[in-house]
Amino acid sequence: MVDTTGTEEDYLKAIFTITDSKGFARTKDIAKALGVRPATTVEMLKKLEEKGLIKREHYGPTVLTDKGSRIAMLTINKHKVLLDFFKMILVPLEEAEKDACDMEHNLSKVTNEQLIKFMAFLSHEGFFDIWARKFKDFSTSGKMKPMKFSDEEYYDFATQNMK
Repeated sequence: MVDTTGTEEDYLKAIFTITDSKGFARTKDIAKALGVRPATTVEMLKKLEEKGLIKREHYGPTVLTDKGSRIAMLTINKHKVLLDFFKMILVPLEEAEKDACDMEHNLSKVTNEQLIKFMAFLSHEGFFDIWARKFKDFSTSGKMKPMKFSDEEYYDFATQNMK
C-alpha cells in the first residue's frame, strides 16, 4: 500500500464522502469540507494524483482511484471504531470526534483489528449494555461494584436481555 500522511488521508476521506453523495468532488467542495483554502487543496490534489490515489481534470471533478478508495475506507472504518469506543467509555462527543480523528492515522492494522473484535465481543448478546451500565456507575462514583454471579449466570442474564 502507498504511504500516506494523516493530512492526505483526511483529503481522501473528504473526497470519498463527497463523491459518495454527489458522484464526484470539486476542489471547492473538498476545501470547504476540510476548512482550507482552495489553493491549498489544489496543491494536495496534485500530490494525491502523483501517488495514484485520485484522478482529476484541471478545473474538473476529482474521483478516487481503487487505491485511494481503499485507503479512504480503511481510514473511515478506523475512525468509526475509535469513535464508537470513545463514546462507549463516555468521552464527550466533541472530544471523542477529535481524538478519533487524531488517532485514526496512527493506529496499526493489528490494533485496529483487535479493537474491532473487542467492540464486537462487547456488543454480542447484550454484554455491552451490562458493561456500559457497570462502567457508568464506576465512572461517576469511582467505586467498583462487583458482579454477583458466575460467568454462566452472567451469560444467562445477558441472553435474557437480548429478548
